[in-house]
Amino acid sequence: MSRPAYDECYLDMMIKKGRYLFKLIARNCDDIFPVITDYMKSDYREYMDMGNPLYLNKTPKQILGNMGIRINVMADISDTWDEFILEWMSDIYTYLQWNYGLFSSEIVEKIKPEELYKKYYPLHEASISNASGKLMKIYQMDACNWDS
Repeated sequence: MSRPAYDECYLDMMIKKGRYLFKLIARNCDDIFPVITDYMKSDYREYMDMGNPLYLNKTPKQILGNMGIRINVMADISDTWDEFILEWMSDIYTYLQWNYGLFSSEIVEKIKPEELYKKYYPLHEASISNASGKLMKIYQMDACNWDS
C-alpha cells in the first residue's frame, strides 16, 4: 500500500511552485532538460520528497539560486519551449512523486524530461492521475511500499 509523500495541504502549492519553476527554467536557460534533471536530483528536491516543511516552502527563485542558476523573473515567455507542456510535465512529476511516494531522482531516471516532453500529445487529454498511472505502467515503475 502506498501513501502520499507529504500531507495533501502542500500539494497545490507544490504544483504551482513546480509550474513556475519550469517556466523560469525555460525563460532563462538554453538547454532546459539537463536543468530539470539536475533539479529533480538536487538535495532541495530530495528534502521536499521527504516532506521537510523547510524545503517544501522554498520559492522557485531560492531553489534555482541554490543550484547556481541566476534568473531574470522579467524574462519573456520562451520562444523555444511550450510552457503549457512544461506545466504539464511539472504536474506529472509532482503527482508521481506525491501520490506514489517515489523520490524525484528515481522518477527522472526512468522518465527523462526530453521523453516526457514528447509524451504530452498522447497523454495530455487524460487527467494527471490517469496519465501518471499510464506512465507508471509504461516505465514499469512501482509505488513505494510504506508498510510499517
